[in-house]
Amino acid sequence: MFSFMALGWAWVVVPFVVAALGVILLLRGFRHLGQGSGGRAVGHFAVGTPLTLVGLGVALVALNTQSFARLTHENNVADVSVKALDPAQQTYRVTIHRLDGPDQTLTCDLQGDEWEMSARVQKWKPWANVLGLDTTYTLDQVGNKYYTAERGNGRPITACDLRGPEPLVDQWVPRSWLVWLVGQSYTEQRRFGSAAYMPLADGAQYRVVMTQAGLNAEPENDIARGANAARP
Repeated sequence: MFSFMALGWAWVVVPFVVAALGVILLLRGFRHLGQGSGGRAVGHFAVGTPLTLVGLGVALVALNTQSFARLTHENNVADVSVKALDPAQQTYRVTIHRLDGPDQTLTCDLQGDEWEMSARVQKWKPWANVLGLDTTYTLDQVGNKYYTAERGNGRPITACDLRGPEPLVDQWVPRSWLVWLVGQSYTEQRRFGSAAYMPLADGAQYRVVMTQAGLNAEPENDIARGANAARP
């Protein structure tokens, strides 16, 4: 069955094919130029150059979007469990089990009243949604939070990275180029940050989901529900 995921990767493969055709035309143009056929060389350059540039541009934008997890309506992002390390110092070990891709579990030691998970979200224009570009997101980090700004002033900030290694496309191409290409494609509606937070309590378990409005966290056991209900 043809899926939206297949359609999404078609946005990568088809432009690369177009770019390859453009490169072939450019090579043939250089060959004609070497043979002294200037007119035929110009014709090949005139067609091959835009095909190569446009094909590579569209393919790079598509590769960049594929580095984000696809979101249709609502995705389970992660299960979060909390274990107390030193309750007197408010230090906890937070375990994050990712549910939105390859099986992956991360741990992070936090100090504070609450844990907070953040993500970067991209929303695409309606016509791009029809073509298969659903809302996409990538997790950013998990960090600590206090119930009030007054409680947090002067206390340590603890956080762990959830992004993982950069996508290969970001290693090949300058980030500024990708931002420019996405802007010129007129497919992106807006880009924003989103975060969800819940209390740090020994034995608490939570489920993090991504909705069209952003991240949301839900208590999954009685300890988590009790801690959430007792928040100031």
